[in-house]
Amino acid sequence: MMMKKRLFGLLIICLLGSLFAQDRMAEQDESFDPLDLHEPSLPILDGSLIYEIITDIKEPSASDRIRRDTLRVVEKMGWKVQLFSTTDFYQADTVYFQAIDDFIEQDVVKVFNSPYYKIRLGNCTTREAAEDLLDRALDLKYRDAWIIRTAVKMEERLIFY
Repeated sequence: MMMKKRLFGLLIICLLGSLFAQDRMAEQDESFDPLDLHEPSLPILDGSLIYEIITDIKEPSASDRIRRDTLRVVEKMGWKVQLFSTTDFYQADTVYFQAIDDFIEQDVVKVFNSPYYKIRLGNCTTREAAEDLLDRALDLKYRDAWIIRTAVKMEERLIFY
């Protein structure tokens, strides 16, 4: 009984001590104004996002904005041929360099979607072009090749008046 009274007394002292030990709250600086940041407008407000939704064309990244005469590179939904998929980096690298040699005129990319390395080929705007590319890949003994619908990079001709 005596032990319970001591524990209870000790508990009361700890709780009261923690109440008196607290400092006053610091003053808050409310001088920050988010309008002073001059952030760019939201894409939905300036119309660019609406353009992407309607036309299915995305503006290219900064690395794709290389001006070549009157062409620009845009990203659009299309088809690629996936030649190979594996979890082994070195095997994917070997197939990647072999595909570059086999398809000199085509764009060959290595994509990593954890845990798979995928070797993809071409930037086809039509399914028929992708099927022709698939037939060629199968003739060159890429047995795991198949067509995938994905974003492709297209050159768009700009017309200046």
